[in-house]
Amino acid sequence: MLAPDANIPVVDDGHTEFDRIVKNAIDDVQTFWRRNYPTISGGKPYSELTGKIYSVDGANITPEVKKNACLQQDPTGVVDNAFYCRADDSVVYDRNPKHLVPVLGQKYGALMVAAVIAHEWGHVVQQRLGIFDRSPEPPTLITESQADCAAGAFIRTVQDQQALHFRLTQPELDQTLLGYLQVRDPPPLSSAQISHGNGFDRLSAMADGIAGGAGLCFSAGYFNRRFTERPFTTEADYLNHGNLPYQQMIRPGPVSEGGSGLQPDLNRFWKQAAAAINKPWKDVSAAQAPHPPCRPGSPTEFGYCPTDNRVYFSDPFAREAYFGLPDHIIDKATGNVILIDNAQADYALGTLFVYGWGLAGRHQLFTGPLDDRDSVIAAGCYAGAYSADINTAHPPGDFALSPPDMDEATAAILKLVPLEKAYGAHGTTGLQRIQSFTKGYFGGLSAC
Repeated sequence: MLAPDANIPVVDDGHTEFDRIVKNAIDDVQTFWRRNYPTISGGKPYSELTGKIYSVDGANITPEVKKNACLQQDPTGVVDNAFYCRADDSVVYDRNPKHLVPVLGQKYGALMVAAVIAHEWGHVVQQRLGIFDRSPEPPTLITESQADCAAGAFIRTVQDQQALHFRLTQPELDQTLLGYLQVRDPPPLSSAQISHGNGFDRLSAMADGIAGGAGLCFSAGYFNRRFTERPFTTEADYLNHGNLPYQQMIRPGPVSEGGSGLQPDLNRFWKQAAAAINKPWKDVSAAQAPHPPCRPGSPTEFGYCPTDNRVYFSDPFAREAYFGLPDHIIDKATGNVILIDNAQADYALGTLFVYGWGLAGRHQLFTGPLDDRDSVIAAGCYAGAYSADINTAHPPGDFALSPPDMDEATAAILKLVPLEKAYGAHGTTGLQRIQSFTKGYFGGLSAC
């Protein structure tokens, strides 16, 4: 049974449903830190917020909330935002129902809102630990990632039914992860623009917190974690938003004259992997078909058939995957947000091919089952290893990822891979699939 709604004083409280969720989240997150802060601070107790909490209508910023130390400097900084203000130890959030966090909450659920609040409280904790006072001050990407990890640590307590105002089912967690993908940085034009991290960086940090708790997030080695966000390196890639045309993504041959396509590059990767363990590799091919012929009666439209060593895909579903990235559009004049589910995403489709080749690797090299939970986890881990192999300035083949592609892969792992039209969840959760992909990305095939 959930506790009654929290009674927390908030400046300019709008008394909206969103305000109610935020106040409940603040109450639960602070309860979490009162309990857990001593374990990361050498026994020191958690010190309460000395500043105020500000609820702001981003379309009508009142004089009362402008008294906040950060809003005095930049009154519009709260629009489509929530933030911790170090200047007066306060927390500020935009409650306007047409702005980003409320819109995400409406679509992805109350825990999405709580995750945002838990992230901001990660910064509250960093301030109390003196992390911002270090010389040199850690890069923003590092501190933001740690706050994402802290949000994951809080979510773990909701999973464990230790929160007062929130409960969580696994589908709700998967929705929260998909929603949190929407607060990613856009692909930067230069390294100077990197701040919070791309969607993969943010979700992998949150997964760290869910798995390892606050102790992992604030451990001495956490700032050594690796990141994948990077700027565009060519004007052509920037102008194409990092996307190859659909026909080039499904083409079995080179993308361009003298270059390599995804499918031949996957064979290059797996041939090398097989040679490393002294096993042969038979190149996989792809073919269009309404359904894989080895799966009669199955709803799948994207799958690997070991009988003829092919990955089959239907054109309609492949096109759906190619436009499979959740994204949003912000009206710069009003701050109003429109969510979209079908942004162009070549590597969302590409990830489905990568999973297919991963199942081929499982069959050819390890003779494992291809339609159970372990097969989905293994294929995800292999997909991470392959993605790391080509997410470099000088990939071993000619096929390489673009800056947005890690987010596109993340979206595919969460929303496309588990579809019955694709590989099916087989009992896996979105979190488990993200964790397996992360394991392969940072650990390589040997970690799988």
